Amino acid sequence: MNPLVYVVDDHGPSAKSLAEVLQDEGYDVRTFDSGAQALAMFGQESPDVLVTDLRMDAMDGVELLRHVRLVDAELPVIVVTAYATIDRAVEATRAGAFAFVTKPLRPEEILVQIRNAVAQRTLTKRAGGEGSPRIVGRSVALLRALGMADRAARTDLAVLITGESGTGKELLARRIHQGSARSGRAFVAVNCGAIAESLLEAELFGATKGAYTGSDRDRPGLVEAADGGTLFLDEVGDLSVSAQVTLLRFLQEGTFRRVGETRERSADVRVVAATNQDLRGGTFREDLFFRLAVLPIAVPPLRSRGDDVLLLLGEALRAACGRMSRPIPQISAAALDSLRAHPWPGNVRELLNLAERLAVLSDGEVIGPEDLPEEIAALREAPDRVALPEGDFDLTGWLEALEERALRRALHRQDGVKARAAATLGLERNAFRYKLKKYGIDDP
Repeated sequence: MNPLVYVVDDHGPSAKSLAEVLQDEGYDVRTFDSGAQALAMFGQESPDVLVTDLRMDAMDGVELLRHVRLVDAELPVIVVTAYATIDRAVEATRAGAFAFVTKPLRPEEILVQIRNAVAQRTLTKRAGGEGSPRIVGRSVALLRALGMADRAARTDLAVLITGESGTGKELLARRIHQGSARSGRAFVAVNCGAIAESLLEAELFGATKGAYTGSDRDRPGLVEAADGGTLFLDEVGDLSVSAQVTLLRFLQEGTFRRVGETRERSADVRVVAATNQDLRGGTFREDLFFRLAVLPIAVPPLRSRGDDVLLLLGEALRAACGRMSRPIPQISAAALDSLRAHPWPGNVRELLNLAERLAVLSDGEVIGPEDLPEEIAALREAPDRVALPEGDFDLTGWLEALEERALRRALHRQDGVKARAAATLGLERNAFRYKLKKYGIDDP
């Protein structure tokens, strides 16, 4: 099947001309005279590349790009304009544009960009194919965790994944397994907190007939089921003291005994553990901690991942609407502000629940604050208009307070990356660093 390219341009002759060039090269092309028309088609098919004009009346190219990111975070978007400026190029790039091309279009230039975009799309689809864990986000904190997971996958060392409940620790563990040489064997997950303490050792290591009440036959455990593959111990901090001793012995020796048996057995298992607790101190054995945490990976909470919230919600909303055969609504600017400001105590799990709720309850084409849960709708990250203080006030001090707030907000939104934060404020790096020093913002 030929790659599918969407062309969005409210100037019909320009769209038709580009479509003809692409069709001659073997691409399937859909043309639209507005961003809204293109977005409406996303529920029916998935393009490989989107090419959009920058300056359009109803919805400009950058605004369309931001909406596309909510629907399909990985779609390459090429922005075209006859009004090239550095500011607009920076804005388009910051919003996630694959490329920025100026008019008049040269066929060889736009074709090179589209070939590159199709190649990237193909690689993305392969990486996210059937059975491959999909983790959405571009924040520095998340990319750091993903990079460590991918490096861990190339080894057989034990991994300890830490993070709050709902952050996607099991998804990261599956990514490690899928990227490892063990990917063709079993991935066995066990929630250590969901099994009764008296049965946990039997579940992990198996039991012989008559070893405990109700044990009417020899039964292998999850360690044997994972032989050759990966054993994922979720909430490993909930292991009993006796189970910790048995697990430690298995990690040290590679051998174990079924409950009620004296025979030594062995299994070739790579162990990945996860916890939302601090395992240092308390009843968790220090020697077991160091055996598990050979490669520690911290998964960031959603509240520290900046605009990953919007990418995740867009992806989840699209999936939920697809399952329910409902049109995908857009999200208003006011609702986006509320979503950014929410602390997400339930992390990704809370966000996925919200997407399901919005897919069911949202009646209109646009989701506004009134469609959000009350505890989210009441939040706004920053007002669009700044109200002046009542009566006399110190203008210089008031402006400096606003400037400091803008600096801190930009740093927070860009995960502490100063170069990107400076770009969002239109400041040169040296000027940005000077202002950070002026306000004593040493640790973003």
